[in-house]
Amino acid sequence: MENKPKTILVGLWNPQPKYINTRHNIGADILFSYSQKNNLKIDLDNSGQFQFGKFEIMNHEILLVIPMTSMNNSGQGLKSFLIDQNIKDFNLLVIHDDIDLAFGRFRLKKGISDGGHNGIKSLDSALGTNDYWRLKIGLGRPPISRDPADYVLSKFNNDQTEEVEFIIEDSMEIIDLFFKDIEFAIKKASERRIIDVV
Repeated sequence: MENKPKTILVGLWNPQPKYINTRHNIGADILFSYSQKNNLKIDLDNSGQFQFGKFEIMNHEILLVIPMTSMNNSGQGLKSFLIDQNIKDFNLLVIHDDIDLAFGRFRLKKGISDGGHNGIKSLDSALGTNDYWRLKIGLGRPPISRDPADYVLSKFNNDQTEEVEFIIEDSMEIIDLFFKDIEFAIKKASERRIIDVV
């Protein structure tokens, strides 16, 4: 598969057990679900810096990468993967949380600022560019009285947990569309919202 176009999917998170199921981990949680959906085995590299697996879609080699570094050092995990696999030419899609998007909203964009997200800052620094795709998953902003850092490191509210399952399902659909028709994937992502039931 060496000569086939490569796309790297990266899900951001904090791998420490105390952060399981927290808001900040939604990017990696989506890719873990995506790997299960595609019956993809993800292995921890001997370096301990990343987990990865590979599969093929429409003659494209897809490399799924989960950094095993902390969120703020995500770039270190990805860079270790690129060096280990000797990969220089690739398309990149990073899935991550975003508190500036309303809960449940999506945005698929390329070459945009880090927006204060430390995981993205780390990737930009490691890659030396921000010219890659990002699927942003909206968390919504916390109340003014709550520290945003504490908010993203906490678990979803009980009344949000069911919707999180739909968020994961819909985001996996956007990832599949990304491989087939990026413009349509952008449109579908931007249209995603929660329908309020009155």
